[in-house]
Amino acid sequence: MLNRMSYGEEVARIQRLLQTNQGSWAWVMEFVGDMPLHNPNWIPYTEFLMPLLKACVDAGFDEYFRAGQSMSHVIFSTAEKHRLEQYAPSPLRVTIKSDKLEGNQPRWCVARSYGNLWSSAPDRETPIECESAFPVLKQYLEDLWRETRPAEPLPPPFLSR
Repeated sequence: MLNRMSYGEEVARIQRLLQTNQGSWAWVMEFVGDMPLHNPNWIPYTEFLMPLLKACVDAGFDEYFRAGQSMSHVIFSTAEKHRLEQYAPSPLRVTIKSDKLEGNQPRWCVARSYGNLWSSAPDRETPIECESAFPVLKQYLEDLWRETRPAEPLPPPFLSR
């Protein structure tokens, strides 16, 4: 018999995870990894994002950035707390998203914005594929750090090229 948590216990577990940057990455990776369990159409989403998220954690980005999600978007910020919509003005963030193109094939991109990309356009957007995803995301995160934490040194994950 499975030992399942009650809804309240699950909410409390997620809230604990979201209190730290590293916990926020753990939650996003759990969310992305579980998507195909709900609908097999999410398999390409998970297959694209999981290696990228793991590479980011392996590089140490989870110590310096908060990760979150808005539906199918994965969002990174230097905000102190979860839920970017609570901030006024809205903080700068980096988003990984996909759009459907002809033939129902996803078009992936990394974008920079001050708002949720479901309701606003990005300031900058770069298409990515599996091979380019990590270096492009790394550059966007470095730019995010420099703009939102100008008085702080660049974190070690950015010092190795």
